[in-house]
Amino acid sequence: MLRTALKPKWLALLALVVLIIVAFTQLGRWQLGVAQDKARAEEMAKARAQPPVALATLLSPHAPFPAAANARLAIVTGTYAEGQVLIPARLLAGRDGYWLLTPMTESATGVVFPVVRGWLPPAAGGSVPAPPPPPTGETTVVASLAPGESPTTESYPAGQLGSVDLARLVNIWPGAIYNAFGFAQREAPANDPQAADRPGALGRIPPPRPDTGLTGRNVAYALQWWVFAAFAFFLWIKMVQQDARQRRHLTLLAPPPGGAPTLTQEP
Repeated sequence: MLRTALKPKWLALLALVVLIIVAFTQLGRWQLGVAQDKARAEEMAKARAQPPVALATLLSPHAPFPAAANARLAIVTGTYAEGQVLIPARLLAGRDGYWLLTPMTESATGVVFPVVRGWLPPAAGGSVPAPPPPPTGETTVVASLAPGESPTTESYPAGQLGSVDLARLVNIWPGAIYNAFGFAQREAPANDPQAADRPGALGRIPPPRPDTGLTGRNVAYALQWWVFAAFAFFLWIKMVQQDARQRRHLTLLAPPPGGAPTLTQEP
């Protein structure tokens, strides 16, 4: 069969099959991406449609981050503490800058809740900006929840971290820390929670798209394209096998060199 497969016509057909496989594989990946995007959009719309609730209804101190809390809006009241850090290389509206991460000690529990208060652009000349101080006194924050980020192996200057690594923050900030952080959507004094939000130089960061499951229809379409790709290669193999069998059959039927043997009668 290998000798048959190496014939020019079958190699040419194999090249065409490879192009079909590549095309069908990419179509399957595209459908999978559509499925993911639809699921994220649906989950985000669902999370945003729900009104903000108290942080205690979504999270518990020392408990793992629940998937249902991803991108939910939570209300937390506490006091900002010292220890702000900058998270570099973060985009907002296509611009590169820094997240400003600030510890907030929750009034009800005393547990630290990490709050990304907003985004800062680089200072003049592209240097690191000076973090503005957080509000003083008891503050009420409405924040979009997110799980902690993966740690980074890179080294950063003092006052900066490569990610919102909660395990690292435990060693930087005193006290227990929630297994989550929040993107501040608004801040107000605790005694006037309806006061206007004044972020100052900070840019508020909209809730990120949460990780979700996939939509079944588009996943089925993706699998369908990949099955078509596999079938194209399978069909090529069957055609080569059929050609090889036919050639073996014709070889067996062909007369030996010199013609067919003849029978002679002795006198």
